[in-house]
Amino acid sequence: MSVGSLFEGMIGQMDLKMPQTLFSENGERCVLLLHAYSGSPNDVRMLSRYLEKHGYSVYAPLFTGHGTLEPQDILTQPVSTWLADAQAAISFLKTKGYQQIAVFGLSMGGIFAMELLESGDAALIGGGSFCSPLSLSQNNVPVHFMKYVQKNLQLVNLSETAIQAQLPKYLELVKQQLTAIDDFAATVFKNLTEISAPVFLAQAGQDEMIAASSVFQVAEALQKKRFVLQWYPESPHVLTVGPERRQFEADVLAFLNTLAWKTDKNENRNYES
Repeated sequence: MSVGSLFEGMIGQMDLKMPQTLFSENGERCVLLLHAYSGSPNDVRMLSRYLEKHGYSVYAPLFTGHGTLEPQDILTQPVSTWLADAQAAISFLKTKGYQQIAVFGLSMGGIFAMELLESGDAALIGGGSFCSPLSLSQNNVPVHFMKYVQKNLQLVNLSETAIQAQLPKYLELVKQQLTAIDDFAATVFKNLTEISAPVFLAQAGQDEMIAASSVFQVAEALQKKRFVLQWYPESPHVLTVGPERRQFEADVLAFLNTLAWKTDKNENRNYES
């Protein structure tokens, strides 16, 4: 039996609530939040709720291949699919009538957020990245992804012997995919000067996934642009759920409140679903 079949059979027997896209319409100001590699909208759920309480509409879509128990669902996706997901998210919000949008992303999501800002879309009035590997540096992503793989394989009750036999296949796939993500990130980094909107950079000091100091290379590339860099010395990579989460949320809100939002209600806003 294939691993995929094992996952399908196991999911059918388990009462699991899988991660889903988050969307809350709560005001004229709209924020798009993009989650991390191997993550889900749950990565940004608390930030989403915080912003909603302060009058912002928030959309946090689920990247293709994510939100399942089968790691291969992620590993078979080209980077272009996730870029298309991010672009489709902007298009979706426009169809809902939002003409001003801020976009942020955690880790890999931040790479796509910055690429969207580079596109020059007038609807994107600001945004940024949280602990994102935009500049090439050593990282521990493969190690952590393999831990994610092992955890999911254990959920389908594979023996330790069977798990160890499967791991090399996954490791080779993740190395190939991360190379593609790194190549894409390098292009985004090279084009940072194309960003005209204000940028918010957040970095965790205890980042166990990427080199925390790499954020300063991003800041240097943005030095002639309007940007804010916030450092969270006690936080891990997923700083959205870390010990300094409340300060981080307040900082994101403060940045959002400085953007050039239209103060009056948009006459063209479509309130229909």
